Amino acid sequence: MVSAEFRRISKYWGKARKSDQQRGDEYHLLPYHCLDVASVAARWWDSSPALRNLFCGRTDLRERQVRAWVLFFIALHDLGKFDIRFQGKAKDVCLLLNPDYAKERVPQASDCYGFDHGAAGFYWFIKDYEPESEGDGFGFDEPAEHPFQSWFPWLKAVCGHHGTLRDENDVRDGCSPWIENPGLMQRDNMARQQWIDVLAELFLTPEGLSLTDIPPAANPLLAGFCSVSDWLGSMVTDTSFVFRSDPCTDLDELKRYFEQRYQQDALQVLTYSGVIGDLNNGAEIQKLLETGYQPRQLQVLVNDLPNESGLTLIEAPTGSGKTETALAYAWRLLESNLADSIIFALPTQATANAMLERMEKLAPVLFKQPNLVLAHGNSRFNEKFQLIRQQGENLQGENAWSQCCEWIGQSRKRVFLGQIGVCTIDQVLVSVLPLRHRFVRGFGVGRSVLIVDEVHAYDRYMYGLLEEVLRDQAKMGNSAILLSATLPAQHKQLLQNSYAPDAPDLSDSDPATTPYPLVSWVSGTQSRRFDLQHQPQELPAAFSVQLKPRYSNEAAPNAALLAELVAAASEGAQVCLICNRVDVAQQAYKTLQSMVPQSIELQLFHARFTLHDRRSKEEKALASFGKDKNRSIGRVLVATQVVEQSLDVDFDWLVTQICPVDLLFQRLGRLHRHSNNVRPQGFESPIATVLLPEEEGFGVLGKIYSHTRVMWRTQKKIEEQGTSPLQFPAAYRHWIESIYRDEPDEQEPAWVTADMEKFEQDEFTSLLKAKQMVRWAKQVSLRDNDANERAVTRDGAQSLTLIPYVDTPVGKQLLDGTSIYEQLDEYRQSEALALNQVSVPESWRRWLGEPDEYQRYWLEGRPQAGGVLIPIGKGSLFYSKERGMERTDEPVK
Repeated sequence: MVSAEFRRISKYWGKARKSDQQRGDEYHLLPYHCLDVASVAARWWDSSPALRNLFCGRTDLRERQVRAWVLFFIALHDLGKFDIRFQGKAKDVCLLLNPDYAKERVPQASDCYGFDHGAAGFYWFIKDYEPESEGDGFGFDEPAEHPFQSWFPWLKAVCGHHGTLRDENDVRDGCSPWIENPGLMQRDNMARQQWIDVLAELFLTPEGLSLTDIPPAANPLLAGFCSVSDWLGSMVTDTSFVFRSDPCTDLDELKRYFEQRYQQDALQVLTYSGVIGDLNNGAEIQKLLETGYQPRQLQVLVNDLPNESGLTLIEAPTGSGKTETALAYAWRLLESNLADSIIFALPTQATANAMLERMEKLAPVLFKQPNLVLAHGNSRFNEKFQLIRQQGENLQGENAWSQCCEWIGQSRKRVFLGQIGVCTIDQVLVSVLPLRHRFVRGFGVGRSVLIVDEVHAYDRYMYGLLEEVLRDQAKMGNSAILLSATLPAQHKQLLQNSYAPDAPDLSDSDPATTPYPLVSWVSGTQSRRFDLQHQPQELPAAFSVQLKPRYSNEAAPNAALLAELVAAASEGAQVCLICNRVDVAQQAYKTLQSMVPQSIELQLFHARFTLHDRRSKEEKALASFGKDKNRSIGRVLVATQVVEQSLDVDFDWLVTQICPVDLLFQRLGRLHRHSNNVRPQGFESPIATVLLPEEEGFGVLGKIYSHTRVMWRTQKKIEEQGTSPLQFPAAYRHWIESIYRDEPDEQEPAWVTADMEKFEQDEFTSLLKAKQMVRWAKQVSLRDNDANERAVTRDGAQSLTLIPYVDTPVGKQLLDGTSIYEQLDEYRQSEALALNQVSVPESWRRWLGEPDEYQRYWLEGRPQAGGVLIPIGKGSLFYSKERGMERTDEPVK
């Protein structure tokens, strides 16, 4: 016998069949779907001690009571489906459940289309439970007036599961009832209230709670946890969450239904998805090192670091083992159930790709059957990542690897739901930006130990966003580890204050005297520092670099210098020339082509290639200059900034245009990087030639690096160094802190002071933009696509996307020479465009026509001399696999 209460809530469908091949009934009743989602959340909760700790860490309630509140609210995520406008989206099902509706006035299709049941659920709760009030009809004006006011943050989180979080004012203003049939409205109202009562009996009452109790503060992880549980609880297969349409008869039946889904279906989809990892015990840095290697330098401090959540900054020289130090510490935190996973964020796609290579070997040390994911705009074209996924698919009986990669790889929103994520920093910043489902990224970051490498490498806008990420990480009670060889003290303090503003400041009065290497840790009101002063045998070995200033017009490499590069390579040296601009690198390369004999290998590496060609250039550079590679012939690499971050390359002689001191030191980190390499005569000691402008000011160089005071001080330091070798690691502190100090020099030239006024204004504007973007994220949600992601994660002018092609009788032939755009299906078209597009500076816009709807510029060219020649305005572009995209003012002849 079905009671009236359960008969009423059984008149609403939650899911309708989309395919005849799907098993089960034609539709799935709404109460069952809500419990499906709650069963996934319950099983996940019970399987993850770290998740429980993160949710319960800041409340006095017992863990079982917090669990009860979490499941109760997650089961309310589709409260808005108890509305005739949602039910009308599947009219046949609605009439099957409610035959009497055939005689009722029901909403038209236009009333149902676009109905947002998430926001409506929050709206209807406010309307259904509001106290009597005058005025606008809402009686929840003061928090003390009603216990249900405390539900608002919880409902905001769970009702936003389709991508957008709306507060009570948004839903009040943005939602409205359908008033054409008050009788149907009343039936919906009664069903919603009865469903809330049923859920209270299911989840709250067994734990001694009731609807009149005040729940704890809603956890920042809740929205993401609910959304992912909803995705998994909607994963209908032949063996999971099969539709059920027979009415629920009583509370005991619903309890049995929930328990069955908890024991079978929820376990199956959680295993399939791979969101629950299996950590290897025995966290020890020795296990992360290559055979025969012992912990060194800061690695020996790992076991001394606090076994609690916090922000850790690791400052140590390039190549000193910071990565293994961070991973070993993260492993300890995971073993203590303070996190579930690890995210490793890097500044560029190239550095992320390189880290994936390392993590492929280290991931199985940390986890059994690890789910390793690469996340950046072109990760789907990374051959190593595709091999990892394919390897998982071929593992018989080990479906956790295969299925989790498959499920997580289906959507950019899921990239942080595995055990180890390797990504570019923009993927992390999305969690605080106005994109749909940003809170799912936030959930992935919040349940992880976040490791950010090369943290010095970001501009003020990105720093503003990173600071917000660190604030969120602190709110969620989890950890972040930041790595750098060259982090100025003022930047370090900004980051620490973002995570723990009340922690004591342990900075030295003179930052230049602060120990180096150093590990700094802050959390709440605590601050601690760890150094090697009492273990001097572990201090990094001192070494020196001979800096040789060389002057030229705009600090450009001239013919005389290029001849010296060729001479050095002729003696077997591995030489690198780093230019700050692509066009300077291309011109130097073209000049060198006419100078080098066949015995010397000449390479060019910069960012203005197609993805396919750039990947080939990167792989060739690593194969030539990487660790333990063949150095039997002389080589010259002409490159831009792409080589200065995290690429494991080693040169005998480095020539670089002037740049800020921290980036200069990063470049020097590629000089004599591996001590076991044999150096040719004349290059036994590291020598770096720094190109300086012979004129006053930095001209075009200042457009790349606009912090004029830092540039001027860097040049001044180089000049003052004279013939004395620069001593490391002491220089890391002494140079960086003195060059980045805020106070101007007494003898500072007027042109430097004038440039700094503009720089400081631009920095202030960038910070304001970052803060505005974070505020905007709380109000709007843009579609989560490549274009919007690029727009919100970068400040200032965006690069332009060019699609060069040659028109043929059968269609547009792209730069790879094989892809005919019109002959490809939709997916392969998207892939071909990603592989064949070229990014160029925004300043080129004035020579181009109008972009397409996706802001891409299609440029017709013609084959010529090993490339494609493209007329633009009065000049032309030329693309070749050898030199990339070049621009000239000379018209096409």
